[in-house]
Amino acid sequence: MSDRGAELGQVDKSRACARGAHGDCAHFAAVGGGFNPRRLRLEFGAGLCPCSCHASCPVALSGKRVTVRPEAWRESCTCPGAEQERRRLDEAGVEFPDFGKSWEDVRRRSRARNEAFESARARAAGKSRDEIREIYLAELNALGLTAPGGDILDAVVDRIGGNPLPAGRLAVQGLAQMGKVVHELARILRSGS
Repeated sequence: MSDRGAELGQVDKSRACARGAHGDCAHFAAVGGGFNPRRLRLEFGAGLCPCSCHASCPVALSGKRVTVRPEAWRESCTCPGAEQERRRLDEAGVEFPDFGKSWEDVRRRSRARNEAFESARARAAGKSRDEIREIYLAELNALGLTAPGGDILDAVVDRIGGNPLPAGRLAVQGLAQMGKVVHELARILRSGS
């Protein structure tokens, strides 16, 4: 991807279009996702070749999207190389993950965890830390959720009991760790290795 394309979140031309073999291009250039700076959100899907030879294809990027649903490409792309690419993917057993479904599952679990937290907090008055822990675990279990690991569970129980400091400490540690990872990734990208 060119520097300008990377800056805008655009996909480069496919290999076929880049070498002038437009009749071989499947329109599908990449799969993945990332932060769309135009829409200020994460997007996942199929990146399409932006070459003008695909202008008549019914599968096109619309608005500010940088990807389309992989199913849309698979079901509707009429570009010359698409059928061969679909066969190749089928033979290789490649299935695209349903990012929308995964995102909705994450949101559903998050709402359920919040519900368990609020319900436990409503019942926590006058209870010991161990009793609060049992209440919270029962709420999670009733909603089909797994309990978080040791330190996180302890921090949530403390927060339910009215002490936000352990949860805040874990959040700061997480942010610090994320900063280290981003710094290391930037270092690797700058060095090219």
